[in-house]
Amino acid sequence: MTVRDQIRPIRAQDGAALREVRLAALADAPEAFQARLEDEAARPEQEWAAMATLHAASADTTTFLLWQNSRPVGMIGAFFDQGRRDRAYICAMWVAPALRRGGAGGRLVDTAARWLAERGASRVLAWVADSNIGALRFYESLGFVDTKERGEIRPGQGETLLAFDVAIIAGVTQVLCPLESRPQLEETSTS
Repeated sequence: MTVRDQIRPIRAQDGAALREVRLAALADAPEAFQARLEDEAARPEQEWAAMATLHAASADTTTFLLWQNSRPVGMIGAFFDQGRRDRAYICAMWVAPALRRGGAGGRLVDTAARWLAERGASRVLAWVADSNIGALRFYESLGFVDTKERGEIRPGQGETLLAFDVAIIAGVTQVLCPLESRPQLEETSTS
């Protein structure tokens, strides 16, 4: 089974799996996420179930889970900017350490970006903690570029907004396309 075969959109019944993978991510890399392990672990099961149900049914936000041997081992969130269909975000991306550097992260990003592009996104953004050099390099290797916009993941800890454009040419969605090498369509005049 390939990694792509193991990635699927969250289902309404995946609340426990969502909780498991989110807590694993926060335990593994607490500096990479705005949420805190203690707070997320304290959420009641009903909240996780409600979140899974919402993400399974929404046209604006979803989560993709990476599965291995019937266990969630990775995740990525995808959502649209408030009131905009052209601009969207990926978030909460995490892959279990044993599966890193094997293509799973890239496939998660690609899956989420395709979902967003199919729904109208032309630009996909990701906030990344400045201290997470590995993640910054990972996203850059996929074609993301620094927008020069800065924020704070929490007081005293900066984050950088990265972006890549999604090109839709002749009905074929091309994602993970660097801004500099995005194919340009010739404009034709109708005079």
